[in-house]
Amino acid sequence: MTDCIYAFFSAWGDPSPESRAQKTDAAVSPKFYYSDPNAPAPLTDRDAYLTYLAMFGDMAPGATARVVAVDARDSFARITVDFVITQSMIKRGQYFADLAEGKITRIIGFAGMGEPS
Repeated sequence: MTDCIYAFFSAWGDPSPESRAQKTDAAVSPKFYYSDPNAPAPLTDRDAYLTYLAMFGDMAPGATARVVAVDARDSFARITVDFVITQSMIKRGQYFADLAEGKITRIIGFAGMGEPS
């Protein structure tokens, strides 16, 4: 059930546009919703999401996203991801995903882990 999550985040930092597209297609449903604090607005189609991934690669060449924890139940998942910008610069975020038929239908990201303010 969570293979799609690993495929989804493996596309981040992939230098090949074709490979990013293949990984994304393997991970998301045709009706797909993506939102995170760095996106200017929610992304609701594959091409907009792939453009967003390309911008990530352009702004942080060599950076990757590494899934460090997944907690799934029913058709939902909580995902902890480390965005590895450089060896000494890692930003951790948390995502919540809706899953259906082995694919992500909606995924919402948050910076950090929700630490008390």
